[in-house]
Amino acid sequence: MNLTNGRFINSGGKIMALSNLEKQQARLEKLNNKIRLEKEKIERNLGREIIKNSNLDYSDFTKEKIAELGSLLGSQISSDDLDHSNNETEPNNNGSTNVNKPQF
Repeated sequence: MNLTNGRFINSGGKIMALSNLEKQQARLEKLNNKIRLEKEKIERNLGREIIKNSNLDYSDFTKEKIAELGSLLGSQISSDDLDHSNNETEPNNNGSTNVNKPQF
């Protein structure tokens, strides 16, 4: 066995491979945490925008009301709708094009 950078390496390299796996696992955990934090940020921002644009009062919200509104909005919006809103020139039913109004 040789001592390299404070780690023992046996002839098969098993300990070295374990070290690399531990490093990859740590990077994966860090990335998963970053993704979780970004999702939470999006949820907070989306909630603020919905409340602000609908002129709702925070005192009106209960757990049940939040769940009800979430279900209502969720049934009205899908991922496909969001894809269409990113396209700036969606044709309307009458053949004209609406540049500013996303279609949900």
